[in-house]
Amino acid sequence: MIGDKDKALSRRQFLRISAIIGTGLVATACGAAATPTQAPAGAAPTKAPAAAAPTVAPTAKSGGTFNYAEGGDFNNFNPWNFGAVNFEMYNPVFSRLTWKDGDGKINYDLAESMEVAKDGMGARAKLRPNIKWHDGKDFSADDFVNTFNYMHDDVLLKDPSVLKMSGLAKAVKEVKATDKSTIDFVFSNPIPYFTDVLDYWYAIRIDNKEDALFLKKPPVGTGPFKMAEWVPNQYARFPKNDTYFVKDQPYINEYLFKRLEKAETLMPNLQSGGVSGILITSMSDVDPLKKDANYRVDSNTYAGSIFNIIVNLQKPPLDKKEVRQALSYSLNREGMVPTAFFGVSDPIVTAFYSPSSLAYRQDLVMPHKFDLDKAGKLLDAAGVKSLELTINTTPNWPQMKLFCLIWQQDLAKIKVKLTVNEVEIAKFYDIGADAKLLGNDLHPWLNGRTTRDPATFFSTQTNYRGGALNKYLWKNDELEKLVAAGATELDPEKRKATYQRCNEILVDEEPMISVATNPRIWAFSKNVTGVHWDLNGNMMIDTLKL
Repeated sequence: MIGDKDKALSRRQFLRISAIIGTGLVATACGAAATPTQAPAGAAPTKAPAAAAPTVAPTAKSGGTFNYAEGGDFNNFNPWNFGAVNFEMYNPVFSRLTWKDGDGKINYDLAESMEVAKDGMGARAKLRPNIKWHDGKDFSADDFVNTFNYMHDDVLLKDPSVLKMSGLAKAVKEVKATDKSTIDFVFSNPIPYFTDVLDYWYAIRIDNKEDALFLKKPPVGTGPFKMAEWVPNQYARFPKNDTYFVKDQPYINEYLFKRLEKAETLMPNLQSGGVSGILITSMSDVDPLKKDANYRVDSNTYAGSIFNIIVNLQKPPLDKKEVRQALSYSLNREGMVPTAFFGVSDPIVTAFYSPSSLAYRQDLVMPHKFDLDKAGKLLDAAGVKSLELTINTTPNWPQMKLFCLIWQQDLAKIKVKLTVNEVEIAKFYDIGADAKLLGNDLHPWLNGRTTRDPATFFSTQTNYRGGALNKYLWKNDELEKLVAAGATELDPEKRKATYQRCNEILVDEEPMISVATNPRIWAFSKNVTGVHWDLNGNMMIDTLKL
């Protein structure tokens, strides 16, 4: 009988696993795209609420240069690409009509107001006055119409960044400028999550169709900072935009984004004073930084990235729901958090763990508590007496190997043999891309957008779908009907009930087994204040002071 005393990992078990994998854990956010949205046309409009801007500590000073560092180098300066290595230059350089904060509240940016028609067939945005591009040209409603036209340009659609945004905004039938400051959106059908699309729809200007990535010439945006220089594998320099449309912002003179070839040099650079902010890659660094009064550690799960496990649903007995449920109950998620995830993640059974999602239900966050007895009985009920499984991890996310090794030991107690292999990143992605996992049984993975509107989640994270879009061939007709209904339902309470039922189905069927959240974690020198984040999990430094 396995009781509560077995839920906590023993010191011997942890030390044995840690010796195998080492102590440096790398956490990299893995994101997907977003999707369509909402609209106005001719019905009585409703106004979207705005959230208050973050406050800045009164003791902080204006001016100065914010030196920030991450590992790797830029590979694309187009914010429509949603590339993880480029995230922290998006908000400083570019603007959106509106954006959502970590609580899902709408904030105005380029727009001073936004009205959505009651019939969901269109929207109207009114621009702030005196908006200028970084090169001094006036920004008008026509410029935003041009961004829509980029998505229908045959030459630009060859670029993956433009193609992504085209997919997200596919529900937008037309964008019109009724005057210099008024933008009208027209949709082909009601889309109740329009503001989700606007979160990704940065205002960009593509002057050279052969350089949609902005690699030949710095991009021109309307944000608080403008890009002046990029030295590959060293840094990108962003001086203050003196014509920024928000009075007296930004507060600092320059943002210097350093790129370090080796992630292990991030901490030494922070501690030496070479930089005053980093995106933490080694989870073992988090606890020491938290204990040091010279630094502040900020962690958030706004981007909705989670660690989960793909199941080979075409390989018996994994095609049986009871077997997948048994695997879920056999995961000691809570015991793994302080060890495999260094205490920075939260255990989850559902992708919809955040109250920011309409699909959220508290009782569905952790319904499968660690219970080897129940797991064994579920396997017996499925007619499974012994089971051998394979799973492949990659050094890029050492957390995966740690939790798989813990899982391996627990599964052995119920006569399930889990073989844990390690493969290079290219092979890792090849396995995840194959409908049959290249013959493997299970595959650790990362999904994003779990905090977004469920319509956005389901249209981008198709491994959670129950129809033809799911390449792993999981089928569930009820889920597909619910997803389709929720995407066009305008009544908020009905949408909530629809997506909560989707949540129930996924927790019961377990086509994907959720393990833990994957937060993004930053460390700053104690003098850095005023940093905040959007619901995409991206840093915003318009109110930063040193």
